[in-house]
Amino acid sequence: MRVTTLPLLLFILLGFAHGPTINNKVDLGKEFNIKKGQVVVVRAEKLRITFKTVSSDSRCPTGVQCGWAGNAAIKIQVSKGNNAPLVATLNTTLEPKGIDYKGFKVRLVALNPHPKANQSINPKHYKASLIVTKNQ
Repeated sequence: MRVTTLPLLLFILLGFAHGPTINNKVDLGKEFNIKKGQVVVVRAEKLRITFKTVSSDSRCPTGVQCGWAGNAAIKIQVSKGNNAPLVATLNTTLEPKGIDYKGFKVRLVALNPHPKANQSINPKHYKASLIVTKNQ
C-alpha cells in the first residue's frame, strides 16, 4: 500500500509546483523578448514582469493600405519584492508606451508578429520586445 501511495503523492505535489516559468533572467538596459504568459526577472533587481495578454491589435496588416498605422495594446504585470503589483497597458503607437514602477521604467519596443492580410494571429505566438531601465 505504501509503495503505490508514495508515487501518487509525489505526482500530486509536483502538479502544484507547475506555475509560471521564472527561470528567464534578463538584463537591465537591454532589450528582450517575452512571450504571452511568460514571466521574466530583471537580473540583480528582482523586478518581475509578466506578459499577461494582448488586449487589442488594430495594426495595419502587411499588404494592405490603411489610413493610419493602427495600434496594439498589451497588458503586463510588474512587481518587486513585497510591493503591490502593477497591471498596466502598453501601446505600440499610442501612449503610454512605457510605465514607471518603483524607480524603473518598462517600455514596449515592439510586438510581433505583425498582422498579415487575411491571416489571424494565434495568441500563443505573440512576443513583446521590452526594455527596462532605471529612472534617472
